[in-house]
Amino acid sequence: MTPMRYLLGTVLAGVLGGSAAAQSPVTSYPPAVGSAVPGVVPPPPAAAPVTAPPASPTALLTTPPTGLPQGSIESPWVGGRRAGDCCGPVGANGPIGYELYVRTGPNLIVGGEDLGLSLTTGWTTAGGGRALFFNPAGDRAWVLDLGLSYTYNEGKDQRVLGVFTPAALDQNTNEPVSPDEVNSFFIRGLHRTNFNFAVGRDWFLRGAGNLGMEPGPNWRVGGDVGGHWGTSHVDLLPVSDPGNYLRKTSVTHGVFLGTHATYERPLGAYILFGGMRAQWGYTWANLIAPVGSDVVDVNLLLTAGVRY
Repeated sequence: MTPMRYLLGTVLAGVLGGSAAAQSPVTSYPPAVGSAVPGVVPPPPAAAPVTAPPASPTALLTTPPTGLPQGSIESPWVGGRRAGDCCGPVGANGPIGYELYVRTGPNLIVGGEDLGLSLTTGWTTAGGGRALFFNPAGDRAWVLDLGLSYTYNEGKDQRVLGVFTPAALDQNTNEPVSPDEVNSFFIRGLHRTNFNFAVGRDWFLRGAGNLGMEPGPNWRVGGDVGGHWGTSHVDLLPVSDPGNYLRKTSVTHGVFLGTHATYERPLGAYILFGGMRAQWGYTWANLIAPVGSDVVDVNLLLTAGVRY
């Protein structure tokens, strides 16, 4: 009985051991890094990627271009267009400035025909606006000038002119009773109101002169050429009846040449300026036929204004 029991126990242990091995398979794991495996050379470990730290948004906003102080940015007018610009220079040109001005000063009669030679020194008052088309550097500009002016000159004492005067009218037929006559008159005064237009060129002597680029007080010189169109009327006093007067009116036109010098001072969003202007002009008129009515004059004007 003893050999039989031993044989049964051996068979039973083998059956139970095979079943347990089938239910629990052996899992093999790769060797640890650095461990030696016979016949196998382990690959080198992969290098970790190097990434730059992200730029700070604050640093991107506050880091200025080379040569500019902290917190400033480059003006779009100092160079050509760059990627991302929306409102920079177009066609390599500079900005456009605008200014308003007033002028006043004496009007000197320097020549002309009989009417001009019969006038004394008068006074001119003018005002208007100018558009300045700057170059990229801002130290020169083409100028378009539009404005209005009024000039008054008194007549010289005892200067007598023969002027056509209308003949008396018949009370019944309302027709002239005789041809127009030439009668003697004194000139009481000449009034001229003109619309003025000019083109010119300005130079800024201490660097850029446009708003936002003018570094400080500046001097400007320039010149222009233009014309004027308007109306004039002359008041005449009859020699035979000084208590009466005759008014003659006509459309007039002329040309002028001007030059100016101004001192400027930037004040935030504006630039204030003041200076002097000299202007020579010739006016064609047909006020008091048959007397010649052309006038040649020179204006010496004080100028003040603001540019923006």
